[in-house]
Amino acid sequence: MLPDGLKVAAISLGCAKNRIDSEEILGCLLTAGFILTDDCRDADLVIINTCSFIEEAQQESVNTLVQTAEELRGSDTVLVVAGCLVEIYGPKIIKNIPAVNGAIGVHSYRHLNKFLALVFRGLRVTLQCAPSSQYCSLYPRLLTRPPYSACVRIAEGCSNRCSYCLIPAIRGSYRSRDPQEITAEIDNLLSSGTREIVLIAQDTTAYGSDHHPDYPDLNGLIKLILERKDKFWLRIMYTYPSRIKERLIQQISEDKRICRYLDLPMQHSSDKILALMNRSYRQHDLKLLIDRLREKIPGIALRTTCMVGFPGETKKDYLTLLEDLAAFKFDHLGTFTFSLQEGTAAGNLPGKVPLRIAKRRLNELMRRQQSISLASNKILIGKRLTVLIEGKRDSGQNWYYGRTEFQAPEVDGRVLLFSWKHLKPGDWVSAEIVAASPYNLLAAKTVPLPGGPI
Repeated sequence: MLPDGLKVAAISLGCAKNRIDSEEILGCLLTAGFILTDDCRDADLVIINTCSFIEEAQQESVNTLVQTAEELRGSDTVLVVAGCLVEIYGPKIIKNIPAVNGAIGVHSYRHLNKFLALVFRGLRVTLQCAPSSQYCSLYPRLLTRPPYSACVRIAEGCSNRCSYCLIPAIRGSYRSRDPQEITAEIDNLLSSGTREIVLIAQDTTAYGSDHHPDYPDLNGLIKLILERKDKFWLRIMYTYPSRIKERLIQQISEDKRICRYLDLPMQHSSDKILALMNRSYRQHDLKLLIDRLREKIPGIALRTTCMVGFPGETKKDYLTLLEDLAAFKFDHLGTFTFSLQEGTAAGNLPGKVPLRIAKRRLNELMRRQQSISLASNKILIGKRLTVLIEGKRDSGQNWYYGRTEFQAPEVDGRVLLFSWKHLKPGDWVSAEIVAASPYNLLAAKTVPLPGGPI
């Protein structure tokens, strides 16, 4: 047993899915009697939740560990490493970093209290459990971001087996979360004032695919969510192109609560590279899908992610990607260079692309995308849009910032707007877009919307 009143600080690295792990860990610890602190030096326990999706993320995790250990030198603070890095390196972490007192993998959080009891007794423990056959949640979850927008995880793991990705090895096969559990969490969030629900998973469009045919798929889950009468935004992230069904397109076009926005990580558009990546669609499929989305959902904002420097990527493959991005005209783009992950099929592929060439290609992609994003944003000038207020700008008493339905939290741009009336985070306003940059918008003529989005 652990004594009450111990202080805990947490550092969460990586994506929104990892943050949910951190929030569930903190919720579990607060229920067990811990007290939350933002100061690692004031804490009895510091937990660092690590990311290992790409080499850069692994390096950030290691650097954070070493830096935090140095800050805690000479103290009695217990330092615990959690998350994906533990699944990759296991006991090597506490062996190579003496300041680390314990390491716990992503499938072991249900044993967190017992694990910590051992660590606080002075045992240096690494706990790695096999993935559960079903989705497992920790309760309650402690939100660490402003409550007006919240991510809700609908599944864990992945069964896509992309050749470059370690997620199935780290997180296990795809496991859908019980729909009643999802809607119960959403009810709790909405009753607490949340204005935007963001559905996330490694692949949201695979929801229900691991169950019997009568189990709801993503479309069925969205239908259950939309039974609520509340006014809120529902945003769908991390879709898989070949799994987007006509019913999903229809749902987005018919219910104004679903943001006219879709996150569509295509990774590449060269048929050869897509085949090497073990992605289940080709260039023609992408074109048909994008045309269909824009036809059925006028004004929809599309976001994608692309990888350059994949083994075997020739100049011709890269130019295909460059030309397709110019043709597809995604509103938002995230890019990264291929990162060799030991244990993946891509690690054995010939035709390694030098890093300097991959970085040059990445920089060129982003330069080209700036003009595409600017043109996309300029189309909005003169239009009156609903904006979710996120905060007040430091400089200027009447300047605020927020997002439209066409901008996802953290990864896309913002709207800067002027308002004579006092606004607070979570307020809805209607504002006219008056200027645009590649990433951000400027708005004026702000009118509060106390009844919610139009």
